[in-house]
Amino acid sequence: MNTIPTPLLALIATIATQHGLPVNLVKAIVKTESAFETWAFRFEPAYKWLVGDKLTMSATERTGQMCSFGLMQVMGGVAREMGFTGYLPQLCDPATGLDQGCRHLKHYYQKYSNWPDTIASYNAGSPRKVGETYVNQGYVDKVYRAWNAFDAQDQL
Repeated sequence: MNTIPTPLLALIATIATQHGLPVNLVKAIVKTESAFETWAFRFEPAYKWLVGDKLTMSATERTGQMCSFGLMQVMGGVAREMGFTGYLPQLCDPATGLDQGCRHLKHYYQKYSNWPDTIASYNAGSPRKVGETYVNQGYVDKVYRAWNAFDAQDQL
């Protein structure tokens, strides 16, 4: 694995622990979502779950809610839904983005009580399956591989 700055690892551990989440799972999601790139940013043009009055919402707010930001690639609309009132690019601040991402992850764990459904939902909004396979099974598998790798690294 690439070398991750120690202060960032410490911040991830602190915030994951504050939310009662496995530290290595949060690291795995960060690795999968942004490859530990603090300034990761992506426009998701198909995203349609905007929060607020769509008729009076500014184009900037609409566009911001349709973007994912930071280490955990939190969608602007998701952050708004969870009560975030700051400027959406602030989600690229590691502490802010990790806190929002961990709140979102914890919400799904409280809802589903198992990690596979939680991980699938973090990425797709729900644990949709075709038979026994998640529609985003590749994402779930990638997170699990990273989680297992971080766990193995801790055993060294």
